[in-house]
Order: sequence, then structure tokens, then C-alpha cells
Amino acid sequence: MPSSDFRITPRMTSRLAMSNLQNNIEKLNKIQSQISSMKLIQKPSDSPVGMVSAMHYRSDMGRNDQVSRNINDGLSWLNLAGDTLGSVFTQLQKVRDLTIQGANATADPTAREAIATEIDNIKSTIVGLANTKNLDRPIFAGTATGNIAYDAAGNYVGKTAVIERSIAPGVRMQVNVNGDEVFGPAGNDVFTMLTKLAADMRTNPSQLSTDTASLDSRISGVQNSIASIGARSNRLETMKDRNSMDGLTLKQSLSQVEDVDLAQATMELSLQQVAYQAALQTTAKVIQPSLVDFLK
Repeated sequence: MPSSDFRITPRMTSRLAMSNLQNNIEKLNKIQSQISSMKLIQKPSDSPVGMVSAMHYRSDMGRNDQVSRNINDGLSWLNLAGDTLGSVFTQLQKVRDLTIQGANATADPTAREAIATEIDNIKSTIVGLANTKNLDRPIFAGTATGNIAYDAAGNYVGKTAVIERSIAPGVRMQVNVNGDEVFGPAGNDVFTMLTKLAADMRTNPSQLSTDTASLDSRISGVQNSIASIGARSNRLETMKDRNSMDGLTLKQSLSQVEDVDLAQATMELSLQQVAYQAALQTTAKVIQPSLVDFLK
């Protein structure tokens, strides 16, 4: 049985009441802080498990953001290459029309000279297109460190290589197009063919039919490259949409872990304020002035 000598003194009652009142104040301050910051977890001790989950989600979001940047960079390379090759295709089609025009029996040397000059100009235009840059880097130069993929004569000065980007965890894709793959290998490339075609237009028109066949082969190669670029661009667009959805899911999951449910927090704040007011009233009634207080 409890000892009859055990007594609860006024000092003990006062301390207990003040301790309970302090706990109420701390709970009230915590809820107010959560509402003002809109964060349920403000320090690891608030929820160790939740903090670990939030760290994992943030790490995944960082990887998701990097993949998004990789995909956008890849699309920049491929879309620019596709647009450029579309212009190259248009120029080669124009050369084909000129070649057929020059091969006509009614074309005289003066007309063929004019056509040859125009073909030379088109060659210079295509050389310029072949040196198109993305962020000051020639898109058809592979991993070459120079500022051009082709010199003024149409010689390839790039370095054939595959440039890849990570477009998903464990998934990489080539985003570049090498010049010698599009315009043809050295000695059998578009620029050598255009040089020969212009020369034959001037001095050996009987070869123009053969040149037209070679030109058709180069045009077909450019078309195939455009189709390949389109397929890769479509895949990147699909991966971009999927990555965007993954990012949204991660943000929602992180929000569920560390963000405050405003409606619930507001209700808890109201209840805690009522509890605090009740504690104040109770404490005021419990801690009454004693005889000692009057004797001080």
C-alpha cells in the first residue's frame, strides 16, 4: 500500500502544471511552424523514416532532371541535323533538275557554263550546311575539336564517332550524325560528285547521265539519314513524355511524405489552441496563492 506520508506539495503541483503547459505550447508552436512553412518534416527528428524516404525521392528527382536535360540536348542535336539535311536534300534536288536541263541536247556551251557555275555555288551552300553548329560545335564533325566538319573544298576534317546521351536508367542513344555517313566517304562523297558534275557539264556532257545516277544515290542516302533521324527524334519525344510523367510522380510522392495537409493541420491547430486555452484556465485554478505567498 502507498505510504500515508507521501504528499503532493504545492511546489510539485506547480511544476507539473507548468510542464504540461509548456508541452502544449511546444505542440502549438510546432503546428504553427508546419503551417507557415508548409512542410511536415523540418528536421530529421520529426520523422526519421520520412526523412530517409524524402532523401531517396530527391535523389531520384535529381536523376530524372539530368535525364530530362540529356533528352533535350539530344533533341537539339537531332532536330537541327534533320532540318539541315532537309535543306541539303532541297539543294541536291535542284542540282538534279539542273543536270537534266544541261543534259538536254539543245543546251549550248554557254548555257552549260551557267549551269556549272550554279552547281559550284550550290556546292558551296551545301558545304556551309555541312558545317552547321549546335552550341558552337559542328553537328556533323563527330568528336573533332575543330570548328568545321568540312573545309572549303568539301574535304571531311571531322572525326567519325558516336555521341550518346543517357535517356533512361541504363539506356543510351546516339544523338549525332557523322558527316561521312551522310554525305558519303572521302572520294565518293557529295562534294566530289558535285565537282565532277560541274566539270562534266562544262567539258564532257556525255557523262551527265552517269552523274545523274550517282547524284540519285547520294540523294537517297540523305533521305535515309533524314528518316533515321526522324525515328530517333520520335523515340526521344516518347522518352521525354515518359520522363516528365516520372518526374511528376516523384514530386507527388515527395509531397505526400514531407508536405503539410493544410486542411488537417488547420484543424489540429484549432484543437491545440482550444487545448492550450483550457490548460491555461486549469493551471490558473490549480496554482492558487498560498499562505507563504502572503507572508513574503
